[in-house]
Parts: sequence; C-alpha cells; structure tokens
Amino acid sequence: MRYDIVFNAPTAAEAYEQAPPLAEESATVAGLLRELEPEHRPAYLGTALPSEEREVLLRRAACADRQWWATRNAADGLAAVAVGFALMQFDQSHPDEVGGPIGPDSVEWDAEGGVQAYVRQEYQHWLTVPPGCADPCPEADPCVWHAR
Repeated sequence: MRYDIVFNAPTAAEAYEQAPPLAEESATVAGLLRELEPEHRPAYLGTALPSEEREVLLRRAACADRQWWATRNAADGLAAVAVGFALMQFDQSHPDEVGGPIGPDSVEWDAEGGVQAYVRQEYQHWLTVPPGCADPCPEADPCVWHAR
C-alpha cells in the first residue's frame, strides 16, 4: 500500500521570489560565514548564537537549492540536499529557531525532494516574516509589521 503525503510547502519560484540575486546572496553568505569564524569575529560579540548560525546555514541551503534549480546539475543537487539536511538536523536540535509551520522532524519531508521543500519553507518564512512575529498574528494584537 502506498500513501501520498500532500502538504503546502512553497515551490522554488514562490520561496525565492523576493530573494536577492543568487550571486549577491552567495557573496553575502560567504561574508557571514567568515564572520562566524572565531578568528574573524570581534571579541565583544562572543561566541556565535544559534540564531546567527542558523541564519547562515539557512541562507547557504537556499543558495545551494537555487544553484541546483539554475543548473539541474547532479552535483549541485547533491550539494543542495547535503546542506539542506544539515539545516534540518540543526533545526531538530534547536526547535526554537524554526520559523515555518511544519517542523523539521515531520514526515512530510521524508518524500523525494522533501529536504529542498523544507529549505524553501524556512527561507520563505525567514525572508517574509519579521522576527518575533507569531505569523499569523492575532488580529486583536498584531505585530508592528502586520499592523501596517
């Protein structure tokens, strides 16, 4: 018996619609990665916070996914799955950092393409929903962003 699981993860086009150009985002991620390295991090900042590590990992995973969509190259596809899987593992260890509606340990992501779908869900949420927003906000008490 076979069960097909249907869920509402964004497509690549939807997830990356508002994203900066891939080359620009890749350069930004490279700079952020460098800033996380202890030898390049100002002492007053201390050790990187999980939220900082996650942002870099999420943006790396999105760049890898976008690269694969641009090339459809098998090596790029493997790289996208590897970085996306690393994001999922990180999120399972840091559930308070997860933004999207479907958590990293949900069965929805077990299907083929599930890792990339998880990356797209999380990137779209990161890109479009402000930090601290419950999304959806309660109508009686919306966050500043949703009150606009």
